[in-house]
Amino acid sequence: MPKQRQLIEPSDFERMRVFQQPISVFIHDEIIGENVRIQSHDAEFVFSTTGERYVKADCKFLSK
Repeated sequence: MPKQRQLIEPSDFERMRVFQQPISVFIHDEIIGENVRIQSHDAEFVFSTTGERYVKADCKFLSK
């Protein structure tokens, strides 16, 4: 299984958005989103294609 990589930089989020790669979202080591695809992102939030909003400061984002 490929190693998951944490998304930190804006370019990390943008790469996942452009190529529509699924990510996992965690808060306090508990998974709150699986196979999430990024619709858009800014300095504070990540918005999924299904309308969910994740706060970057509170969540950990991992590539699949």
